[in-house]
Amino acid sequence: MQVLSGKEFQIGLTMSGAVSAGAYTAGVVDFLVQALDEWEKARNGPDAAGIPNHRVGIKVMSGASAGAITAAIGTVALADAKQAPVPFDTRDGKTQSIKCWLPKLYESWVAKPGLVAEEGQPLDFLQTTDLESFPAPDDDFSRSSVTTSTEPAPSNGTPKVVSVLNSRLLDAIAKAAIDVEAAAPPRPYLANPLHIYLTLSNLRGIPYKVPFEGGDYHMITHGDRVHYAVTGVGSWDSPSLFAGTDRKRDIDTAWLVNGHEHKPQWKNFSICALASAAFPLGLAPREIATEIEEYDGRPDGGACFRRFPIENLAGRSADETSIVPDWEAATRAEPVFGFRTADGGIIDNDPFEYARFSLKTELGVRIEPTLEKADRAVIMISPFPERRPIAPEAKPAADLVSIYRALLPSLIDQARFKPSELVLAADPAHASRYLIGPSRVTPDGKEQIYGIASGLLGGFGGFVARAYRDHDFQLGRRNCQKFLREAFALPYDNDIVAHWPEPAKRDDRFKTSEKTPGGKEAHVIVPLVGSARDEVLLPEWPRLSQARFEVLQTRIAQRFDALAPALLAENVTGVLRVLLGFAARPLRLFPLPPGIGLIRKRVLAFVRLTILADLVLRDQIEGWDLSDTTVPEEASRAITAALIDPTYDQRTSAGIARATHVPEPAVEAVLARLLDAHSDGKPYKAWKAPWTDRNGHSLYTLASRAPTRLDRALTIVGITLTKLGLKWLGGLFPKPRTDPPGVA
Repeated sequence: MQVLSGKEFQIGLTMSGAVSAGAYTAGVVDFLVQALDEWEKARNGPDAAGIPNHRVGIKVMSGASAGAITAAIGTVALADAKQAPVPFDTRDGKTQSIKCWLPKLYESWVAKPGLVAEEGQPLDFLQTTDLESFPAPDDDFSRSSVTTSTEPAPSNGTPKVVSVLNSRLLDAIAKAAIDVEAAAPPRPYLANPLHIYLTLSNLRGIPYKVPFEGGDYHMITHGDRVHYAVTGVGSWDSPSLFAGTDRKRDIDTAWLVNGHEHKPQWKNFSICALASAAFPLGLAPREIATEIEEYDGRPDGGACFRRFPIENLAGRSADETSIVPDWEAATRAEPVFGFRTADGGIIDNDPFEYARFSLKTELGVRIEPTLEKADRAVIMISPFPERRPIAPEAKPAADLVSIYRALLPSLIDQARFKPSELVLAADPAHASRYLIGPSRVTPDGKEQIYGIASGLLGGFGGFVARAYRDHDFQLGRRNCQKFLREAFALPYDNDIVAHWPEPAKRDDRFKTSEKTPGGKEAHVIVPLVGSARDEVLLPEWPRLSQARFEVLQTRIAQRFDALAPALLAENVTGVLRVLLGFAARPLRLFPLPPGIGLIRKRVLAFVRLTILADLVLRDQIEGWDLSDTTVPEEASRAITAALIDPTYDQRTSAGIARATHVPEPAVEAVLARLLDAHSDGKPYKAWKAPWTDRNGHSLYTLASRAPTRLDRALTIVGITLTKLGLKWLGGLFPKPRTDPPGVA
């Protein structure tokens, strides 16, 4: 058994919101635990004398949305005695044989959360069980409680539409995650307690008042969080000045065992994680029950109060800052302060500061950033650093609906914009913060522009296919291994490395391939030994079959047919409900008047084309081989995806060039290729309209989107009437939506 040097390197993990791309984050955490477990095993093995002898400990985890889910499930998996590594079915014996180290992370992020259930899974996001009846009390994860007893579920009645997707699947995943028969022994590299911060968007709000000489300044914050201190999961005694005196919820891993009287506290823990991931409209909001004292501090005036991770406030008491909630008397009199939540990532998508402040030894002093003296750092795991285009010129339009639709994505993008943190994380000479993000380098040494498969559809795309999530989980494991082997390192004169056994200092396994920015030999902070040393292979880039794509569209239609009537029943009354109901219905076995089923047809077409455009753009669907052009494949895919874009019926080459940032001559070359015989019978076969726009520019779309003969004839009639000066009459005929200036 190895005697440790007494030197420590402390880690705080921060996990960004990422929707389905949380599978990548889960993979990173999975491999990090594997590496730390294998290192602990090596300390007790026959070669312990040659193993680095410092302690690396995880002190805090903070997460938003998908990051919160990963932090929560990861904590439970670490505390579950039955978690054992799962090997791949086949491997060559020379590369990584472990598929996942913590099966609960893999099952929760890869196996279960799909739009369409795969490989025998019983639930998926497109089923309609949430619209048929309310859940039984034991399965209700919609509301937390402040006591150890479960609260009654709502009585049966008219189903409520709470989300576009069936969030009952998330309830089932959470329930399975906290199904624990025996608690695992505490891990020596986890702090006791381990601090967990989960961000929330509090839709009710918290009122604050700041007194000034000229009057009080009132404000409301919706950025909320819950702080858990988990005992029993680790044995590393490492107090935190910030987190230890912050208002928190204490919870013990012994309570996780089924049947324990305090087991409902772990259900509350999982509900808080689900609340952080309640993506607006897509996933169901949750109701969190708290006590007012969780914001005010203890009634007896104790030192534990809610701290803000802000430099000029963190070292002061609540009285000194005067930044305390300004509750109205009626609110303070409520026995329980309850609020509904939206996705925590809307307001704080990267809760970096909670992790950073939890590592501080002095709240008013920054963490040592130099490589020679560093002994702690925050590691950010962010699945979405890939480049995304900004909105095209003149988008959004100036109308109210367009502005409203653009607002939420803008808020989410802004929540992810943390230049002060990211710039330092990118600095190789700065040792107090690091970033692990998707990097997919192909065997020929080129880095793929789209690193993760779950990045399509704003992050929801991973739910399209299990293969996408599986890819991202393994990529996360691979990227974590590369990070630990090459980037997470200290120079030989850092006090931690200086106290290593001499054989470890000389061992090339524990050195990076490159020196530090100062030209010094670098040694890894987390040595890769045992199974963690075997290379995690680059997974194959996954593609959806056309057959699976069609199954997905059928299931989306079925969900729509159940969702639309329920939504109308709750929100519309009278004649309008009847009319909208007809417009939302599918066409049946007999012809119906014009307009019946029109809303349904347009919605489903829009969804289909939106998904298809992203799949084609990212090369994630079979049958769309666009490499056989003189233009780079990346540009060809962007041009083809522009033809699929449901915002337009037909497009000009100039409009496509503006949208894709590809030069117009290259656009025209690709369009010509998609029009010729080479593309006959292919899904990317293009069609050229027999009319032009007002300036005489040709219009294009895919052959599969070309209007019917009747629609073509009607369009030509409308254009002809307009050119003859009969605009009012020509306007009665259909015209395609095109890039400006439109069709004359």
